[in-house]
Amino acid sequence: MRSVIDAHSVRFTITLCCVSFVMGCRSESENIPSETVSSPVATDHPPAPSKQQRLDAAGRHLKSGEFERADDVIRALLIEDPDDQQASALMLRILLHRNDVASAIELLDRMGSQNPERRDDFDAHAASLLFQRKDFDAAITRLERLLGRSPDFDEARHLLAKVLDEQGDTFSSNQQARQLLNHTMLNRDELIGLIFPTRTHLTEQDISDSDAMRLKHRPSVLSVASTHRILGNPREALASLDASSDFTSRRNPAGIALYGRSLADAQMMDRLALWVAEAPAECESYPDFWMACGALARLNDPAVATECFVKAIRIEPGSIDAHYGLIQALEECGRHALAEKFRTRSNAVDSLARDVKRIRESTKPDPQDFVDVATQLMNVGRPLEAIAWQEYAIANFAPNSEERRSIPTYKTKVLERFPTGRDEETLLDELAESECSQAIAWLAASRSNPVNPSTMNAIDDRRPVPSGIDDLPFCDPVFVDVADRMKLSFQYFNAASPVDREFQIFQAFGGGAACIDFDRDGAVDFYLAQAGTTPPNGISAFANGLFRNQGKHFVDVIESSSADDRAYSVGVSAGDWNQDGFADLFIGNLGRNRLLINQGDGTFSDSQDPAIGQEQAYTSSVAIADLNDDGLPDIVEINYLDDPRIFAPIERDLEGKPVSLPGPLQFQPAMDRMILSVGDGTMDARPLGDQASDQFSTGLALIVTDIDGNRGNEVFVANDLRANQLWVRDDKTSEWNDAAVGVGVAYGTQGKPMACMGIAAADFDRNGQLDLHISNFENEWSNQYMQTKSGTFVDSAVPFRLDALSRKMLGFGTQAIDFDNNTIWDLIVGNGHIEDLTDKGSLFAMPTQLLAGSSDGFVETHVAGDDTYWQGMHFSRAMAKCDFNRDGKIDLLVTDLKSKPSLLENQTPTSHHGLQLELVGTRSERDAIGAIVVVEFGSTELMQTVQTGDGYLSKNESALFFGLGDTKSIDRVRVRWPSGIEQVFTDLDVDSRWQLVENAPTPWQLNVGVSPRK
Repeated sequence: MRSVIDAHSVRFTITLCCVSFVMGCRSESENIPSETVSSPVATDHPPAPSKQQRLDAAGRHLKSGEFERADDVIRALLIEDPDDQQASALMLRILLHRNDVASAIELLDRMGSQNPERRDDFDAHAASLLFQRKDFDAAITRLERLLGRSPDFDEARHLLAKVLDEQGDTFSSNQQARQLLNHTMLNRDELIGLIFPTRTHLTEQDISDSDAMRLKHRPSVLSVASTHRILGNPREALASLDASSDFTSRRNPAGIALYGRSLADAQMMDRLALWVAEAPAECESYPDFWMACGALARLNDPAVATECFVKAIRIEPGSIDAHYGLIQALEECGRHALAEKFRTRSNAVDSLARDVKRIRESTKPDPQDFVDVATQLMNVGRPLEAIAWQEYAIANFAPNSEERRSIPTYKTKVLERFPTGRDEETLLDELAESECSQAIAWLAASRSNPVNPSTMNAIDDRRPVPSGIDDLPFCDPVFVDVADRMKLSFQYFNAASPVDREFQIFQAFGGGAACIDFDRDGAVDFYLAQAGTTPPNGISAFANGLFRNQGKHFVDVIESSSADDRAYSVGVSAGDWNQDGFADLFIGNLGRNRLLINQGDGTFSDSQDPAIGQEQAYTSSVAIADLNDDGLPDIVEINYLDDPRIFAPIERDLEGKPVSLPGPLQFQPAMDRMILSVGDGTMDARPLGDQASDQFSTGLALIVTDIDGNRGNEVFVANDLRANQLWVRDDKTSEWNDAAVGVGVAYGTQGKPMACMGIAAADFDRNGQLDLHISNFENEWSNQYMQTKSGTFVDSAVPFRLDALSRKMLGFGTQAIDFDNNTIWDLIVGNGHIEDLTDKGSLFAMPTQLLAGSSDGFVETHVAGDDTYWQGMHFSRAMAKCDFNRDGKIDLLVTDLKSKPSLLENQTPTSHHGLQLELVGTRSERDAIGAIVVVEFGSTELMQTVQTGDGYLSKNESALFFGLGDTKSIDRVRVRWPSGIEQVFTDLDVDSRWQLVENAPTPWQLNVGVSPRK
């Protein structure tokens, strides 16, 4: 085998160089002294030059750049003898000089037919020319035909792998590399390609720049569509494929598989069902095909979905998305222990990719890096690839090593034990023996009897507003940043000396904000978290802020109130911990957290309870609410990371550039905690959900309220690059269990964890069930988890148009608001990146988005009133809603990583009416977290829950804000208190704020004359 392979390699190398070699040589006769050459007989007509002399002359012309003279000579020679190989080789050089590729290929084909023994060489050369002019399909066809004749022609297979990769068919490229892997050394790109099965050579700028597309890149439709999907825009991927007559006419199996995967990513389940029924069998060899099938099967049969993802991993073991899909399907099947094993394995695959990325980007990689990659490949069940990385390292770092000669022996031994080059038992654990019979039967049934999407459990009504409800047009929004006017003078610092970019992980996330009426004067005040030091033990030179609302302006009373904290503060919340009627503060720090008890006289005191002390964890969002239904408030503490390595300086190269920037998966996640009120003033700290270490996660945001409507509060945690968690308390056992996977809020649209940041909870579709909006990282559009009547959730980001609206944003704080009181929920999202990727076409600072709700999804609106703010770019972080000026419209407080906070006063001109409610529990805890309130007027019912946590690092004002549209009166307000008591209140005037007290029949009107601003 080796001798044949080497012969092919040598022949191919000679072929590619033959033209230069022939033209660079001179005939030996040119070097013979003239006197040794016999003189011709003198005649009147000198003898015609011989054929060799003319070839030599043509060679001299070419060497001196006289291509036209060479062309005349060579054409004459070819007319005399069309089969002359030397003349053909010279003509080939002329054609290539003229960039006449078509004629060059035609000539190579003729040369191959004249010399059958060298046909493969000429075909390979022609394919190389086709590849250079980006005629991928023709190059692939020629190479596949060549390899069909001569499968051992390794250089041609290397070229085919490269062409397929450039075309966007990365899976087929990897398959070619795997055939080479058995017996010869892969090049660097091929090795890296096996680690990154989903990859693209294009940027978003490439595919959006029509001139670059036409003149420079000229990529294939498959490459463009694949790039769109990878960049989080599957609808554009589908549009690219639909617009290509080449794709639709040739029925390219790679393209068809990509089409199905894009349908799944775009949540187009009805079209996906039809695609599964119609996709040809040739697509089954592609992992994208089984990924799409798994996404569809998950809706009704997670056991079938499990097998679909197993098939995808068998085909492409480096697919991290297939691992995520498998984990989700296993969780839905109740196979939690096995899911955890694959979660660990997915982390290993992700870690492997990060290490290889470092090698790829390094100008001088360390040999040890290759050894580490080889070790990791062994650990994830890919031993043949592990040897291939060692082979490449030895060839480049120790080419004369004795070990290099041993590589073929090692490969042989591996292939004897693992014929596929993979250890299936390590790769798939107990699923290694699965024959995937359920998936095969499901696919056969789908093809013979296509699924009716209307019968799918997860597809009921995913429209933003149900049919039968009038779509009140929204008013043109007007918001003005009045922070300066209101003297809200506060500047956040992310370090003792502020860091502008290339952040340590804790420096990128900003500080929180709480809306709290701490002095009970009826006006909302603001508490702002400050960092301004070097954690974990540094003491900040800058104070937190407590800004008392004095009507026309705010005054910072942080010192006089004794509410300061000089640690590295992150999240903040408020609630009545001791049930005395005055809101207390809980501050989450990078280090020890603090509970500040409101004394009722304008000051706070530190509780000093030892249950709160936790010195090292990085706390993010916090909340105060009754968790165990005993009528007493408890504390929820969401912790992001618990790893001293986060404090290590960023590693930099000799030029001062970061070797890599930190991400959450590089560190040990943290345990979230409950701090329960014992009832005697003391506290009992315990894990949230009795978490074992494998349930620790990277929480950033939370919502605490009655999410499922079954009484009792749930805790939803948005995690960064790990599955979200929905902690539900079992009434019988009092145990907390994570139900996120089972109800459908754990993962994103592709079945993988997202980089979740903020949460907004509201009944967006008016079906009486609470829904969740989650802001995510750039190129990961937001999640819009819509709760069905059955209690499960469907991610409906696409029907709500959030795929296009949020894809290029990195969202942090977000809130559901009805800015014009037209009864339909709107969204406001604060955006801002954590890395400066402007050189890659990303925004660093980003705009704040106001997304108006409509019956056809969200619409991004132009906001008037303050061009400086709305046309500017920000590093927005926490966001809290309130009505600080009591005018009946929702205002926003937004913190910023680099600038002062913004207080966005809602000055939208509207004639719509509103209603504001404050709830006070008596049998329930005083803040009544988890109460469900329904406002009825006419045929309309509007539902809200009393919440806390309120998303990212924040606490909203403790009030419910209802937009009533054009109605001038309401029929009644129904309240189900956390205790289970139900009450009905009537005769509540609109455009007012009312206080409803549990078990008290008469509501209290708090503000008279609150009316919409004209």
